[in-house]
Amino acid sequence: MVRVLSLIIFILTALNSAVFVSARADEKAAAASDNLAVVLKFDDKIKTVQHLDGVSDVPFAAKHIVALHNSFSEALIALGITPVGAVERPQGAAEQLKKALADTSSVGDQSSPDYEKILSLQPDLILSVGDVHSQNNDLLQAIAPVISLREPDEDWRPWLLGLGAVLERQEQAQKLVDDYNQRAESLREKIHADYKDETVLLMRVRQKDIRVYGTGRRSGPVLYRDLQLTPHALVPVGKNYEAISNELIGKMDADRIFLMVEDAARLGNIEKTALWQSLPAVKAGHVYKVNIEPWNQSSGPISAGIIMDDVARAFGLAD
Repeated sequence: MVRVLSLIIFILTALNSAVFVSARADEKAAAASDNLAVVLKFDDKIKTVQHLDGVSDVPFAAKHIVALHNSFSEALIALGITPVGAVERPQGAAEQLKKALADTSSVGDQSSPDYEKILSLQPDLILSVGDVHSQNNDLLQAIAPVISLREPDEDWRPWLLGLGAVLERQEQAQKLVDDYNQRAESLREKIHADYKDETVLLMRVRQKDIRVYGTGRRSGPVLYRDLQLTPHALVPVGKNYEAISNELIGKMDADRIFLMVEDAARLGNIEKTALWQSLPAVKAGHVYKVNIEPWNQSSGPISAGIIMDDVARAFGLAD
């Protein structure tokens, strides 16, 4: 009888363990597929977090954080945390983050961070980009615990909420999301009241090419999902962007054009052409130059807020 009872207890224990392992495996798979930081367990000192490159034990409410992408810096600033170190682009910190990062040490370029500098800052957490820094993950882990994610895909909100849970900033993250949702709904309703049928296009003039940006990520979801603006026929739905030839400029007959400029000389040449001057948006004064840094170099509540500011001004709806 005792042996039978012991066997039953063993089987039940094994089944419970299998269920736990299966649930943990499901959580890991979800974290990887959804590009989210997922807290698996925690106590008053440590949080065990699943991310793209594995599992890390992170100090509870970590504060000395190094951010290896603009989106991480943006998330931290929005959550009320100033990173001790952050990467920069060749031209420096992103404009929308520059003031908040005034006391933050530069740790080099995103694609090739300065590991010695990171070490000298003695961080208690490093936020790295999975597809950029994975090959040096062991080196980063030797400095501090690492959470590895891609930048937000189409939607920064669940991504931010995941980080908020890791950093004990759940309430702040939720408020940022709720405030953004409310503002997007309000602006969307105002635009649709008078301009519902107008089409919109976002283009970028570079030295190498001219790009029309799609619905895929960064500014695209803000324009076409959250504000539900109507994409012009040339907007590549479901894609990040498409390069276009000069010949297609004459077909950009959107009602409003948002314009990111990297090559001012090339834009100047385009503006002199009859094709450009014949566009409805050009004739109506509805071409709006916007700052590429919030529109296309980061993703989060700060950048999305600036995009909504620009859209509101374009439609004459600024507060």
